[in-house]
Amino acid sequence: MSQQVQTQNKRLFLALWPEETVVRKIKQHAIKHFSACQGRVLDKHNWHITLAYFGASDATTQACIEKQVAKIKAQAFELSLSQCGFWKKPAVAWIAPAVIPAELMQLALDVQQSLVACGYKPEERAYQPHVTLVRKAKRVPAVKEIQAIAWRVTSFCLVESKTYPQGAEYKVIKEYIFSHEEH
Repeated sequence: MSQQVQTQNKRLFLALWPEETVVRKIKQHAIKHFSACQGRVLDKHNWHITLAYFGASDATTQACIEKQVAKIKAQAFELSLSQCGFWKKPAVAWIAPAVIPAELMQLALDVQQSLVACGYKPEERAYQPHVTLVRKAKRVPAVKEIQAIAWRVTSFCLVESKTYPQGAEYKVIKEYIFSHEEH
């Protein structure tokens, strides 16, 4: 009788993960404007900015991802969240930076290019960093802009996504901290 080894694929993505102070500011200053969206407000522990979504990954692919992204060199940068918006498809309401820092665009590009070695196919559409606050949204947020929420980005994370009937749950697998050198 042969023994079968069953490997479980994980749904993986790389993301900026906000510190608790940023989460608190979003909750205090932004979330109130999203009740008009008439959707499901995401749990604050799931708020993030995706850099690259990899999808179903076995252990070998996860090891490749970890090896590739560990090579990325990045510096800490400032991000300012102030724009509120809504995309009809995929029916999400979000908060985003009015101006995307060059460092964020470079980081997203570096992450996506590093993952090609693991079988990742970069998206063809332009990168639009945002924090999804409401899923299944039916309307736009009450305002288009809020007072800026400052976020000092010092790392990015490899995250596993698990889907349940009540929604997705995200678990940070590994954090990649930027170097402390300043330009």
